[in-house]
Amino acid sequence: MTPLVQAACYGIGAIFPIVIIDPGAHWTTGARPGLPEWQSSQGHSMLALRWTGPAGTADKAPDRLLAAATRAPKPPLTAAELGVFRTSLEPGLHLIALPEEYVIGPWAQRPGAAPPTTRRAA
Repeated sequence: MTPLVQAACYGIGAIFPIVIIDPGAHWTTGARPGLPEWQSSQGHSMLALRWTGPAGTADKAPDRLLAAATRAPKPPLTAAELGVFRTSLEPGLHLIALPEEYVIGPWAQRPGAAPPTTRRAA
C-alpha cells in the first residue's frame, strides 16, 4: 500500500493531516500514553500517523508524514515493533487509533484548502 496523506477531523473543526499505517479496525487507544494497542476483534479503529506540529511548520507535514510512513513496519505489528517505530518519529508525529469515519479524504482536497488556480483563456 502506497502511503497517502489524508485529512481527518474529530468533529470539532480542527482538520489535521494523517497517513494510515494499518487500515484494519483492530486498534484502540492504549493504556500506555501515546501507543495504540492491537485488539484481536474487529470494530475498533485504524492505526494512523498524525501530524501535531506547530502551525508554522504545517506546510512540511505531508512530506514528514510520508517519509515516516515509508519506514513504518508492515501489519500485522507487534507491540515491540510499534514501540521501536514510535521512538524513531520526529517531534510532531504521533501514532493514533483513528475511527474510519473521521477520515475526510485527500489532504490536498480538504475543506479550507486553497482551490486550484485556473488559467483564463486569452
